Amino acid sequence: MATATAKPEVFTRKASGLVRVMSPFSAFVYNILTMGLIFPWTYLWAPGALPGGKLVWGILLAMVIEIPIALVYVWLSTALPRSGGDYVFQSRVFGGGVAFTVVMSGYVIWILQWVALSGWLLSYLGFAPLFLGLGATTGSAAMSGLGIWFTTSTGIIITSILNAFVAALILVSGFKNYVRFQTVMIVGTLLAFLTMLVVLFTANPATSMASIDAFALKIAGAQNFVQTAIDASVAAGVELNPPFSLIATLLVAPIAWTSLQWATYSAQQNGEIKNARSFNSQLFIIVGSLIFTGVLLAILAAALEKAVGTEFLYVAGAGYWLGLDEALISGFYLWPNMIAVALAASPLIVLLIGVGYILNSHQIVHNCYIGMTRVMVAMSLDRLLPEWVSKVDEKRHTPANAHWAYFIASIPVILLYNLYPGWVGLTLGVTFACGYVFVITCLAGSLLPYRAKDVYEASPGAKYKIGNVPLVTILGAIGFVLGSVMVMMFMLYPQLGLTSTLAYIVVFGVLVFSAIWYFIVKNAQKSKGINVDYAFKEIPPE
Repeated sequence: MATATAKPEVFTRKASGLVRVMSPFSAFVYNILTMGLIFPWTYLWAPGALPGGKLVWGILLAMVIEIPIALVYVWLSTALPRSGGDYVFQSRVFGGGVAFTVVMSGYVIWILQWVALSGWLLSYLGFAPLFLGLGATTGSAAMSGLGIWFTTSTGIIITSILNAFVAALILVSGFKNYVRFQTVMIVGTLLAFLTMLVVLFTANPATSMASIDAFALKIAGAQNFVQTAIDASVAAGVELNPPFSLIATLLVAPIAWTSLQWATYSAQQNGEIKNARSFNSQLFIIVGSLIFTGVLLAILAAALEKAVGTEFLYVAGAGYWLGLDEALISGFYLWPNMIAVALAASPLIVLLIGVGYILNSHQIVHNCYIGMTRVMVAMSLDRLLPEWVSKVDEKRHTPANAHWAYFIASIPVILLYNLYPGWVGLTLGVTFACGYVFVITCLAGSLLPYRAKDVYEASPGAKYKIGNVPLVTILGAIGFVLGSVMVMMFMLYPQLGLTSTLAYIVVFGVLVFSAIWYFIVKNAQKSKGINVDYAFKEIPPE
């Protein structure tokens, strides 16, 4: 009787209000853009912090480690094709306490850092190289000066807030408008990436050093930049020809995972993907995008080494990891796109690369909003967030309230990221925090056949077994172990940037905050006669 009375009040309404407007191919493209072909950290962070590590092998290792994790998401997405992704998966296996605490802390709160990071990428990797490159190739001091402005904290903050605001406007106008704009973003991004590969693969260290010297002279008036940077790096204790290191190569993988762990991110809007229950569609969307992106990132690493040589990569890495001024051009790190711009010395190539990086940078803030607002809608439907959060515009079929709330919440994080000393060191904290979400989701996938038996047996993946053991249980266990190793590396190795007091305070602070929120809200609903536990025993409304 108690169950029958409570069930009509399980969800705040009978339908989510979201509609399926994204094709499987669009979801495939979405994951590629979300993984970020432009993410630069592996190419400078790894050489600077991990001498002797092999970039290509570290990236490919990260891709291989991600494959079983991605496969688990295929099973879960076809079993529970609803928006809310990880939160829905975990809550229907473990209940709300685990799911809300893990996903609210590791996703909803931490991904605000990615909103800030999207603005940094747009300003620092998009507009700055574009105008610096145009300034160098056209001889315009004004353009060079504008490029340098985009590297300042003021430039980045203004760019970041405008970037977040524009994305919110687009998404509030309707998810279908984002899907249309995504075509422009992927074309521009791939064109920029392929242009960069051509420039790098057709270069060699013998001629590249002269091109970089010429670029530095035009931009910063620096004479003999390359040799000065080399001398300063050696004086700072940087070994330019370190022996191969297996542990360093293994540690490259967690940095590369910053990109590749997002192969599963389309699961957050499963309720808006056509044919989301199809096993083959989800395999293409999630695993296909992972392999496509992983291979391209490894090719970029090979192209970069071909263009400037491993010695210069250690010099560029010293500029980033050690903050060596002599290895920077006007305070700007030598990211892959900056090196390609310097080598090309062509306004057209500068424009192609710059526009592509701007488009992919801007897409990052879109995927922050899209994924997290859908998680917030699912939490709200389960009565763990205020009901107004899940309100969906009847005409545009978009959760406008959630979008604006997330935009407002991102502004303080943008300011912290650019003004608070040490906060930028938490950049890879998102990889760690979201990593533990993926790890718990893998465990949920492993236990799905046992803790949500009816849901599993009705899913397309139920037929795949090894003996009597569901294949998802085996893959989930493998993904859980491999993901846990990646996550623990962030807490154990200072090279990955999460061993500071600030990092521990932030990481554990958001976990505690999320757990307390769940406890308070659950009891508040209970005082109204609503048992939220019933929600976790049912599939969310479509």
